[in-house]
Amino acid sequence: MDAQEAFLKQEVESASPAKLRFLLLQKAHGLSIVVQDLWKQKKFDEADQWVIRIQDIVTELLAGVVDPTHELAQITSDLYIFMSKLIAAVAIERDAEALHNVAEILEIEMETWSMFVRKEMIESQGSARVPTAYDDDGSSSYSFSA
Repeated sequence: MDAQEAFLKQEVESASPAKLRFLLLQKAHGLSIVVQDLWKQKKFDEADQWVIRIQDIVTELLAGVVDPTHELAQITSDLYIFMSKLIAAVAIERDAEALHNVAEILEIEMETWSMFVRKEMIESQGSARVPTAYDDDGSSSYSFSA
């Protein structure tokens, strides 16, 4: 196991549920960009495999919504179901607009969970400085390679 794999393993094993959601969203968003690049290179079979992985991640996120009676949980479930339908269009029709919409939704979700994780870290560590998930230039300081 190389240093990056060891870091990632430790990161996942010690992450809060919110941080795990953030990491899954980050991975799915990164894969959506990979799929776009593979389509440009006409590597459709390889792209199709990553689309399936994105769908798996969204399914995992949906499964993590534990209280379907709660209004926010219902809204979140509906969003993930909507994304699943968009991903189906991506998979079946290689619909670039649907993929773009999935990427945008994932980015918004990722930003939302990043803020929640940061708040969670601040609350658990008191007033100590907590790094943000995004650097000043907007790039992610958390990384998951696709």
